Amino acid sequence: MGSFPRPLDNGLPAIITSRDVRASGLSPERLRAQDLEHLDHGIYLRRDATLRSWQSLGLPEPGHRTLPDFLAALLTLHPSGVLSHETAAHLHGIPMPHAPWLHRDPSGYRTSDLPPVHITLPKGTKRIRRSGVVDHRRKLDARHVTEVHGLRVTTLERTWLDLCALGYPWLLDDLVAAGDHLVKHPWHPGGRLPPLSTVEQIRQAVDQVGQFKGKRLAKDALELVRVGADAPPETKLRLALLRAGLPEPELQCPIDPDDEDSPETDLGYEDCRLAMQYEGAGHRTAEQQTRDVRRDRYAAERGWRTLKANVDDQREGFRSFIRQVRRHRDSWGKT
Repeated sequence: MGSFPRPLDNGLPAIITSRDVRASGLSPERLRAQDLEHLDHGIYLRRDATLRSWQSLGLPEPGHRTLPDFLAALLTLHPSGVLSHETAAHLHGIPMPHAPWLHRDPSGYRTSDLPPVHITLPKGTKRIRRSGVVDHRRKLDARHVTEVHGLRVTTLERTWLDLCALGYPWLLDDLVAAGDHLVKHPWHPGGRLPPLSTVEQIRQAVDQVGQFKGKRLAKDALELVRVGADAPPETKLRLALLRAGLPEPELQCPIDPDDEDSPETDLGYEDCRLAMQYEGAGHRTAEQQTRDVRRDRYAAERGWRTLKANVDDQREGFRSFIRQVRRHRDSWGKT
């Protein structure tokens, strides 16, 4: 009569590794039992376990489609490894370029269906030969390592620097949008919250790392990072206005600075009383539409004009929107 396999320790994670089994004092043969499903080299799923979803962590599905518990198992197999680059950016909630996993270069050639999982390892360690995983072997200062949802990742600031080194699809505007995300004061019904980072903290990380691929691009992008953009389209609208030769608009611009209860507009020119709004998906809720109507009415009562941009404007590089802005400024005698 065959014997039943020894029960697994309840403290083991949902996805275990051969390293977990050895640490529990179990034999390698235990990995062949029916209560485990082989997922990848050295990685097994406990059939009785409940896996964490990205939704349960408050994050969207990542391009690499790898579950959080699989990433945890990968880090168990590589205890000196740290999730980095796009993988860390997703865990930190940094906004990505549109569908970056398509990885189309400027000529339109499709190079990959899904982006890889990025993991950084110390110099001199053995390469990871695993499908869907890209390893980066380099020195990583302990100051640039943190933990998010129980996973070792590069810090916000180091992650942003690593994105600057990736190249396409991480172009200048997307890097500025990511930087704006780090330094913004997130909106909350009870008042704006503290930022995740600051321009100075990012600049310190640049200095700490020294020479790295993408440093010139990182410095250029950092010069354009501003506090006040609540979403990437607002960043891209600001950059489009600047490239058109228009003055830099004020972000989260109060309609009436003397009124402490004054609503703010995404971008504004106080010198010609022009409010600019980007109407994204967040403006479709009844609650937000009510705030928008009241803000627009408040602005109109004080002689402000409101121009609204949407995704179609963004697709055309805000060209027609910029023409409207220029005509309005010209009518006020402003350049």
